Amino acid sequence: MIGKRVLSVGSALGIAGIVGLAGATPAAAAASTPEAACGSGYYVLESHTVGYDKSTDKPAARVSLLYNASSGYNCVVTMHINGYVGYGATTEAGILVEGGSWKRDKAVYSYYAGPVYAYAANKCVKYTGGIEYVDNGIFWDSYTSGFGHCG
Repeated sequence: MIGKRVLSVGSALGIAGIVGLAGATPAAAAASTPEAACGSGYYVLESHTVGYDKSTDKPAARVSLLYNASSGYNCVVTMHINGYVGYGATTEAGILVEGGSWKRDKAVYSYYAGPVYAYAANKCVKYTGGIEYVDNGIFWDSYTSGFGHCG
């Protein structure tokens, strides 16, 4: 009987541990800043807001272009902000290196699209980001830069 009790307690602890880990994973996976989404060494070069969050009368997302001077890579992330954090909406992030082709990530996300990376040492980049939002209908709003941040 003692053996069964220990087994039951051990099983319960094991299940609680698994459930605890499963519950912690989504929160840990959702980065809260563009730098966290892109990784160590990246810093924001510029960002623009897109979309409209009717519930807060503020933008729904922010598209950010980041750079890592050590690696020569750029990164683009479109993060949900304000009332859109945790809300599933079609979201896009993309980057184009001069002379290359677009790299994009576009799908239904609850926190952010991207990160999208491109090596761009000694070249100019163009970046884009957008979000589908609801305001008396469903709309798409995006920002696309001109070529810049050459180097």
